[in-house]
Amino acid sequence: MKTLEKELKDFTDEMTQNVPTEVLDTLISEINKISQAGIVENALNVGDKVPDFEFEDMDRNKISLNTMTALGSVVISFNRGNWCPFCNIDFKHMQRNIAAIEESGSNLFVISPQLIEKSAQLKEENGYDYPILHDKSNEVAKQFGICFTLSDELKTIHHSFGMDIPEHNGDNSFELPIPATYVIGSDKKIKFAYINPNWMERAQIEDIKKYL
Repeated sequence: MKTLEKELKDFTDEMTQNVPTEVLDTLISEINKISQAGIVENALNVGDKVPDFEFEDMDRNKISLNTMTALGSVVISFNRGNWCPFCNIDFKHMQRNIAAIEESGSNLFVISPQLIEKSAQLKEENGYDYPILHDKSNEVAKQFGICFTLSDELKTIHHSFGMDIPEHNGDNSFELPIPATYVIGSDKKIKFAYINPNWMERAQIEDIKKYL
């Protein structure tokens, strides 16, 4: 079975062969711009205490950070949405690894700006067992300092690929979270942080498990 890193690399290699060079150059340029914008440096990171936040789950129940950490550490993964092929690979691998996370006494929560009905459909079609929580207007991503706005160049590329982000998120802000994964202890302090502006790469389960 392929690792997450291998599957992401294989998809990236395939995309590189099928996407026009000018599009690839623009994607790389825009990722570099996000990297240089200071988002990673200013985001919540290891040792920081996370302020409480609250979501509605798919059944409209309230879930807060206090609830999440009541029984121990939690893994929180910020994901852009299932319109993103890299995110779909990540969704799949989280399902494969949920048992390992839960066996350690921890719980996994995925946070995405996409609408509840989009995440509900994703879970139903793929049999995912973990919660996907709706971060309306990226409010929690902004608390973590990992929210950014798509440039006009990226909007054009996403549109050309048929990726309708406003339709998925229910607004026209074109704001998205940088893909990020955190392990947060019962004291609400961050034990592990993976924050990467390159949405073609994700945290590896081997690294996450060291902090559970």
